[in-house]
Amino acid sequence: MKLLIKIVIPCLLVAILSSWIYSEGDDGYFTYLRGKKQYVVVEGKGEPTIVFLTGKGRDCGDFKNVYDKLKKTNQIFAYDRAGLGQSEAFRGDRRVDTMAFELHELLVKEKIKPPYVLVGHALGTYIMRCYVNMYPKDVSGMILVDPSHEYEFKHGLEIRNDSDKIVFRDEFKSYLKLEGKYKAHKTESKQCFDFDTLGFSTNQRIVKDLKLPTDIPMTVMIARKIDADNDYVNKEMEYRIQYFENWKTINPNTKVVSSYKIGHFIQKEAPDMVIDEINEVIVKTKK
Repeated sequence: MKLLIKIVIPCLLVAILSSWIYSEGDDGYFTYLRGKKQYVVVEGKGEPTIVFLTGKGRDCGDFKNVYDKLKKTNQIFAYDRAGLGQSEAFRGDRRVDTMAFELHELLVKEKIKPPYVLVGHALGTYIMRCYVNMYPKDVSGMILVDPSHEYEFKHGLEIRNDSDKIVFRDEFKSYLKLEGKYKAHKTESKQCFDFDTLGFSTNQRIVKDLKLPTDIPMTVMIARKIDADNDYVNKEMEYRIQYFENWKTINPNTKVVSSYKIGHFIQKEAPDMVIDEINEVIVKTKK
């Protein structure tokens, strides 16, 4: 009997600990980082691994229609950032450079080997830009899905008259109060909209000092279908497109595509369009 207990109890402990570290989610599994449960999806085989980064306050389901097809030809890695979706929150500010470091920790912990093609939406593109600066040898290509740019607020102020400047500032301040699906939505918003006197938020100050990669293919996808209706929308869009077009002077292997028919969530409205651009970048990485 004592021998049976000695055998059974360790086996039970192993089973319990295993389920504590890896528990099945909807498409992926749970792993632990810094003692907090994190949800990741790792599927498919084939290099390079495609890593998906969602926008502010969004879970990895935003890219499901994209990675469900791509997993047939490549390994894909998607995840819920800390505090979003099924992942538990970390303490502290949610700066984009911090989130880039956390992504690297997850990739290393889950033994996802580079090279990576990074695919990000909105705030996720800021995290990507931090990541490629921090770990340049790990990244072979980038697709930025409807990204914002670091001069967005500053330029918006510059083109408005005095009374409209006040309205513009108040509009962005209101974003700090917006409740999202997850608690971390407000936490992530803080560093996005805490503008200083020069017109830069914490995250914008971080990314504006980053260097663009010069030797990897990059595609920028811009949605030109806009819900806003004011006298400045067209000027802001022209500035935004020109901002990314200027990247070509730094990295000639940059492509900028746009569409008047698609809104901000390109990956949900036109997943095949995003898939085509990802596959094109992958082909370029192999040349």
